[in-house]
Amino acid sequence: MFTYYMPTKVFFGKACVAQSGEVLADLGRKALLVTGRHSAKVNGSQAAVVEKLDDLGISWFLFDEVENNPSVATIRKAAAFASEKGVDFVIGIGGGSPMDAAKAIALVCTNELDDEYLFTGPYRKPLPIVAVPTTAGTGSEVTKVSVLTNPKAGTKQSINTPLIFPTYAFVDPAFTESVPETVTIDTAIDALSHAVEGYMSTASTPMSDVWAEEAMRFLGVHLTDLKGDVSPVVREDLLYGSTLAGITIAQTGTTMVHSMGYMLTYYKGLSHGRANGLLLPAYMKLMEETMADKAEKVWAILGLAGLDDFTALMEDLMGDTVDLSDEEIKKFVTMTLPTGGVQRTPYPVTAELLTHIYQQLAI
Repeated sequence: MFTYYMPTKVFFGKACVAQSGEVLADLGRKALLVTGRHSAKVNGSQAAVVEKLDDLGISWFLFDEVENNPSVATIRKAAAFASEKGVDFVIGIGGGSPMDAAKAIALVCTNELDDEYLFTGPYRKPLPIVAVPTTAGTGSEVTKVSVLTNPKAGTKQSINTPLIFPTYAFVDPAFTESVPETVTIDTAIDALSHAVEGYMSTASTPMSDVWAEEAMRFLGVHLTDLKGDVSPVVREDLLYGSTLAGITIAQTGTTMVHSMGYMLTYYKGLSHGRANGLLLPAYMKLMEETMADKAEKVWAILGLAGLDDFTALMEDLMGDTVDLSDEEIKKFVTMTLPTGGVQRTPYPVTAELLTHIYQQLAI
C-alpha cells in the first residue's frame, strides 16, 4: 500500500503568470508578497505578479526582508505585518527561502504558535499560499515543507504539514535566466539531491519513483552545462526537473544527505545545494551496497559510468573539502542521528558512519 497527495495546481511555462494568473482572484482581495531584497526585483518575477494583481484589482503589500535560510524571527515579523494589513493570501517569490518563508508566514497568520509548537503543530488551516520560483533547485513550490533557521535549536528545522502545500505554483523558466553561475550549480545539485534521495528513501513508492526518474533525466543531461552561459532551453529543463524532484520529496521526504547537510549550512555557511553535493557521493556509495539495482538505474539515467564518474563530477562542481574540527564533527553527528532523514535512509546509520563521512569531507 502507498499514498500519493500533491494538491498544488502548477502552471508551467513562459508568461504563465500573465496567462493564468486570473485564478488569484479566487484567493481574496489583499495579497502579501514575500521576497528577498534583490533578485525578485531584477528577474521580472515581482513585476509580473504585481502587474497581474493590479489588473485584477487585488491590493498587495510587500515584505522583502527574507534572508537566506530564513529565521523564525523574520517569519514572525512578516506575519505581524500581514495581520496588520489584513491580507487574504500570501505569495512567495524567489528561491527556496522566500517560498519557505511564505508558507510559514501563512501558517503563523492563523495559528498562535510558540517556537516549540511552530515545528510540531497541531495547526489550523493557514492563509492560501502561492509560490513563484525563481531558481531551479528547491522544488518548494510543490512541497509541504518549510525549512527555517531556529537559533534556539541551533540548526535548521522543518515545518512539515500538508496544510502548507501551495494552492497555486507559477513556474516560469524566464525568471531563472539571470541566476548567476554559482547559484545555478548549487540549486541544480539541490534538485538532483531531491530526486536521488527520494528515489533511495525508505518512503519511496512506485509513483514517487516515476517522478524521481523523470527529474533525473531532465537534470542529468545538463550536469555538464551548468558553468558559463546557460541557454534558455537548459534553464527550462532544469526548472522542470526541479519541480518534478520537489513532487518526489513531497511524497518521500529526504534522507541523511539533507540531515547532514543542514549542519554544514547552519554552522559552516555552505549553501544548501553545495552541502548536499559534497555528501551525495558518500551516500551513493552506501546505496550501491543496499539498493544496487536502483543505484545502477541512477547511473544509467544520469549517463554516468558509475560512482567514480559521479564523484569526479561532484568534486568538479562543488569542490571537495570543508574545514571541520573534531569537536564540530562530534556535535554534528549527535544532532544528525535522531533526524527523520536518517530514519528514512535505507542503510544502518551509526554515529561511526556519520563521523567517517564528515571526516572524509575535511581531508
